[in-house]
Amino acid sequence: MSAPILIVDEHDNPVGSATKQEAWAQGLWHRIVRITLEDGQGNVLLQHRSPTKDIYPNCWDNSAAGHVDAGEDYDTAAYRELHEELGLNGLKLLEIGAYIDEHTWQGYRMKRFVKVYTALITGTPSSAEPDKIDDVRWFTIADAKKLVAEDPGHASDGLVQVIERFY
Repeated sequence: MSAPILIVDEHDNPVGSATKQEAWAQGLWHRIVRITLEDGQGNVLLQHRSPTKDIYPNCWDNSAAGHVDAGEDYDTAAYRELHEELGLNGLKLLEIGAYIDEHTWQGYRMKRFVKVYTALITGTPSSAEPDKIDDVRWFTIADAKKLVAEDPGHASDGLVQVIERFY
């Protein structure tokens, strides 16, 4: 079972903690971070979510993403997710924006405050989190836009939202 996530009120003020499943079932406000790694040559690194993921399985997603755990702030969660999902440390993250997301996906009630980050890297990470990520691949920004526009069923909600809002 994963760590409890931070629960916030409708103004993004911390009010407690819960499991992801409790937050989704009860429609509790919580925080998400999304990181898009770029190579400086017009390409973005995407991860492919494994078929065992509870939400958006078999979908392309941001380079790294996840919930802000209880006791964390957004920045701490972003660096933790980069390390957990891709084995990356020491990158300089740049916050490029924030938005509020409220929707339902297959019965899960998503009510989230989202901060979006980017960082430049060279090369492709060779360490992906087992059982959660089954591929990482570079996409041109044009191909990422085409994926979310023409095949949104194979893209996570977060990838669609980040590409549409920030690219």
